[in-house]
Amino acid sequence: EFIKAYGAIKDNCDSGQFRAIQKAGIYAMKHPELTNNNKIKYSRRLDYLVSALKEIGFEATKPKGTFYCYVRSPSGAKNVRFNSATQATQYIIENAMISVVPWADAGEYLRFSVTFEAANEEEEMAVIDEMKERLLRLGLCFE
Repeated sequence: EFIKAYGAIKDNCDSGQFRAIQKAGIYAMKHPELTNNNKIKYSRRLDYLVSALKEIGFEATKPKGTFYCYVRSPSGAKNVRFNSATQATQYIIENAMISVVPWADAGEYLRFSVTFEAANEEEEMAVIDEMKERLLRLGLCFE
């Protein structure tokens, strides 16, 4: 009975988030300036990203609650046709060295992220401009 009771207590203590993460979350909730700065940074980056994706030909809209932007996968590039978002992802990685994630649960989509390293707004713009130029060189098709 002791081992069974100990197992029940241990099971409840071990489930859930690691205590340090819980404490960090509590601290962040008590200090909204920490999350507000991140919110501003990611919102700005998403503005840049959505603008760049539109210039390339993607139908992009700014998400309201994440640092990911999902867009329909292109149908091809120059003389290449894509049958799936996975094929488009592979092509983009191999030919532009840009990592995107395929998502096919609700159609063929690509996931772009704004979680890259940049020290300031100027570097953020440079990262997204570089991504845009690389993608433009691929001659992506959207049919």
